[in-house]
Amino acid sequence: GSQFATVSVQLANHYYDGRIQLDATVRLDDGRLKTLFKANASTLRSRSDVLGYLPTVSFFLPDLLLLRGGPEDRRRWLDSAIVQYDKRHIVHLAEFQKIRLQKNRLLKDPPEMFSKDHLSAWNLQFAAASAKVIASRLTYLAMIEDLVAMTHTALSDAKERLNMRYQSLVLDRVEGVAPGEIPGTASLEAALLQLLEEKMPEELRRGTSVVGPHRDDIRFFLNDMEAEAYGSQGQQRSIVLALKLTELQCLNRKLQEPPVLLLDDVMAELDPDRQRLLVEHIHPESQVFITTTHPTSTWQSLLERQSGEGTAVFRVCQGELNSAVEV
Repeated sequence: GSQFATVSVQLANHYYDGRIQLDATVRLDDGRLKTLFKANASTLRSRSDVLGYLPTVSFFLPDLLLLRGGPEDRRRWLDSAIVQYDKRHIVHLAEFQKIRLQKNRLLKDPPEMFSKDHLSAWNLQFAAASAKVIASRLTYLAMIEDLVAMTHTALSDAKERLNMRYQSLVLDRVEGVAPGEIPGTASLEAALLQLLEEKMPEELRRGTSVVGPHRDDIRFFLNDMEAEAYGSQGQQRSIVLALKLTELQCLNRKLQEPPVLLLDDVMAELDPDRQRLLVEHIHPESQVFITTTHPTSTWQSLLERQSGEGTAVFRVCQGELNSAVEV
């Protein structure tokens, strides 16, 4: 029955004294939910300003859709990972989304109102914004590719070889780029403009943008076979875990501060070997929150050995915190 709710968190850095209080308030205003963020009582202008205060890597059961789901699930994972690593990516995404919506509105105009010159002008902006998003994605994937492969090799006890591939119509049109080289934004933009010109009749017929970063995909291969089609549930979980643990390592390396790791009821989905390998790959200084409906002494003792400090177990029943027990 309340009009608002606030969550507050005290943040402490590993390497210097001082604390930051971060507040998130969700308010009901004329039937719409609005969110307000504050850092040390100072209002932050936008959601992007919150980035960096509390770097986290999370793994929830829906993250398994990374392989079982559609391309939008894989794009969402990739963009979220990049945004934490490079805040500029959220600006590129917002710019692209704004231009795409404007262009789609134009494509839905009745024929008597349509102007090809107007569409070509939007395509210039669309290509420039799309090139930034795709270049950012390609750069991040190239950075993590070897590390993901190494992590997955460990998680699979060296039984499988993992490869990733960014799939985009645009990449087939890029000229003057050597195999294995990441194309620059100028090359991507030129290829996009060529492709947009070719696809204009189709876009007009369908009334929407049919090429661009919103149509791209990330494919995963185990021993050169498509993991989405041929990987078992356990193999698919290992791929997602490898990606998440790589996020953790990359953020820790860049920020010199181990991110908080959030694992939501994933242990029940992993066999004992994968539980052990997961815990062994957690940074010793990372703060880890694990939720589960089936706690086991096995991975609790693994965490104890990995962290070198006591772990606290909180038991919650029907929304009430019943106890906090030091293990």
